[in-house]
Amino acid sequence: MTLGTDRKLSPRLIKYGGAALSPENVPKALEDARQGTGPLVLVVSARAGVTDLLQGCLKPPFRMVGHVETLEQLRRLHPNLPPEGEVELHGLASDLKELRKAGRATKALSDRLLARGERLAAHWFAGELRRQGVEAVAVQADEIGLCTDGPKGEGRILLERSARPVRTRIVRELRRGRVPVVTGFLARSSSGTVTTLGRGGSDYSATAIGYCIGASRVELVKDPFELLTADPRWVPGARPILSISFDEAEELAQFGAKVLHPRTIEPARKGAFEIIVRSLSDPGRQTRVSPVPGAQPVRALALLSPIALLILRVPGGRQRRGVISEASELLSGAGVNVVALFTSSAQLCIAVEGHQAPRSVRALRRFVEEEGATLEGPHSAALVTAIGQGILGDLGEFPPEAGSLVLGASATARALSLAVPERRAPDVLRELHLRLVERPSVPGGAA
Repeated sequence: MTLGTDRKLSPRLIKYGGAALSPENVPKALEDARQGTGPLVLVVSARAGVTDLLQGCLKPPFRMVGHVETLEQLRRLHPNLPPEGEVELHGLASDLKELRKAGRATKALSDRLLARGERLAAHWFAGELRRQGVEAVAVQADEIGLCTDGPKGEGRILLERSARPVRTRIVRELRRGRVPVVTGFLARSSSGTVTTLGRGGSDYSATAIGYCIGASRVELVKDPFELLTADPRWVPGARPILSISFDEAEELAQFGAKVLHPRTIEPARKGAFEIIVRSLSDPGRQTRVSPVPGAQPVRALALLSPIALLILRVPGGRQRRGVISEASELLSGAGVNVVALFTSSAQLCIAVEGHQAPRSVRALRRFVEEEGATLEGPHSAALVTAIGQGILGDLGEFPPEAGSLVLGASATARALSLAVPERRAPDVLRELHLRLVERPSVPGGAA
């Protein structure tokens, strides 16, 4: 039996997250996939907990006993592994042996090792589908030509370069009556070796593959369902978001919400297809991510923490040309990721990732010495961002007490970010959620 091999229709692409991939969920996933029509392509993450196990192997001490235990755990997590999957386990054993011998994890080795999680998942899930009577085949994204332009975790998938080889290989499998089960999270680097796409990278690779094959839509299956108005760990009253635009979803991901990889929207925007984020265990819970805003206004909150805030005061203020570009170049040259910039006529507030604060201070030291500037901080902070089209119209709802805590602020038509002391950030987040989402007069697109 095959699923969806009618080539007259645009392919559907379903990506299963790690928590949705379990032996007990295979029949549910199979029934789930049968609901639609047309050609079907699947993308998989590593099974839940697998990436953490593999990352643990990359931390010293590198001991054989620990590596053997990891291999045994991975075997238990992938029961009835087909022969191709056994080859991956043997490859992982060789990677771990190389790691013990070298005594350190090189970039190439760590990428190769971490990629084993998705490779094992693809072989295991394809094998489980075959056991259910579905002609499925594991496909390695890097081997069929999905490629990036940057280093591990930071690269952008080259959509135009990837499109033809990826489409050719997947269409070949569809014409053979097979359901391709493609690895998420990994691609091919510019040097031809495997590279990974960072946490949540399977969402990004799924929409990129969707673009390459001309998918009608991409479905991201997550358990538990995660696209909420705020992180429920901080805000118990967080609600599911029913509909959100590409722009709003992009802002949500960029400002710290762990629901989507920050680059997930880019291929969908380029390919003009919608994304559906949904639950496998509860089919009624889903979010439509589309090119245009929905009928109801969306209001969502994100918390990015910890960050460090540096305040740079430059003689002449805005009259001194090139201040922002010079500071940015110094930080970029030191490998610092600037999270946000808040400017006034007199000062430049720079928010960086918390662990990069010492490096940022060192990078700006030359600027301070040569330009007679002063540098304050780093101050321990967090970034609370309210997201939704027309968010600036809700400024009257912002509590005055939150305003008194603000260390810096920036705004666009759909995002207002407040840098606040780290220890007070959860309070600010909850108060804003109460006023912008939970109060009855603002539907917020929430259920």
